Amino acid sequence: MNLLNLFKKKKSYICELMNNHLHFSCRNALEPCCSANVGPAFVSDLSNRESINDFVKEKMKYIKMLKDGEIPSNCKNCVHLKPFEKTTDFRINKITLNHYTQCNCACIYCTQGNRTFEKIKEDENKPVLFDVLKFINELYDNDLIDKQKLYIDFQGGNISCLKNHEEIINTFLHRGVGTIYIPTNNIVYLPVIEKLLVSKKGELCTALDSGYKETYLKIKQVDKFDKSIDNLKRYISAAGNDSIIIKYIIVNGYNDNLDEFKMFMDKMIELNVKIIVVDIDYRDIIDGAFTIPKHYYDIVHYAEQTCKEHHMDLGIPPYTKSVLERGYSIK
Repeated sequence: MNLLNLFKKKKSYICELMNNHLHFSCRNALEPCCSANVGPAFVSDLSNRESINDFVKEKMKYIKMLKDGEIPSNCKNCVHLKPFEKTTDFRINKITLNHYTQCNCACIYCTQGNRTFEKIKEDENKPVLFDVLKFINELYDNDLIDKQKLYIDFQGGNISCLKNHEEIINTFLHRGVGTIYIPTNNIVYLPVIEKLLVSKKGELCTALDSGYKETYLKIKQVDKFDKSIDNLKRYISAAGNDSIIIKYIIVNGYNDNLDEFKMFMDKMIELNVKIIVVDIDYRDIIDGAFTIPKHYYDIVHYAEQTCKEHHMDLGIPPYTKSVLERGYSIK
């Protein structure tokens, strides 16, 4: 044994997610982050939680562990670990809601996996995993929320299938929130989303992934391309385009061709959409080794040129950008 290691001072760490984020997990747990492999659970079974104190005690326990140089096993090598800096604000400024899986389409790249139209219908009446509102109201009651900065991210199924989505959104609006981010397929028009967009408290993100309705059907497994476009027009007409984000996820063998993407961009220009995001199917860049084909770069290059020409903002998620720069994903 190296005796010097016994006296070597451990490094202290801090994690922004541990300090200020909260994820309502589809595993019936309350966690600091939304990865299945990273981060401990503050509360491992929400149905058996006794009080808000359970959460506070566990959270501060892990924060102290990091300060003392003790890294939880699932947090080792995480990019969010930073050298320790003193902070006194441990209020929540981001909440991710992932406590529901119901959806009305069956995207082939969905994290739920192997979804079919029959599975969609089966899921429609499935109850949510737990009641998030009770816990959220307790957080507000105990001054554990940073109301000015609070960012809400709905990341479960599709919000139109969450039966009390309007009650949840109105609770945040009533009690104090910065921004509510809503990914939705736009198959169902929701007045509460229009209300959010008009109030400048909301962001809407739709992964259209196609320029032609035939491709949309292959990827989404529902014939709702026109409905999604029509509802998008309604939102833009009511609230403008500054908080509307449209995604194009490149799916190998489905929409990974320039003709499809050009048609997609033509529709975005016609709709006066100002924010475009280009991404790659996570199954390729997360789940295994994948060499990025040359024609993927052609799509990205066309996106860059067209967005610049039409004064549109182009976003590429950080991990996807790193994979594109490297040229391959790592298994």
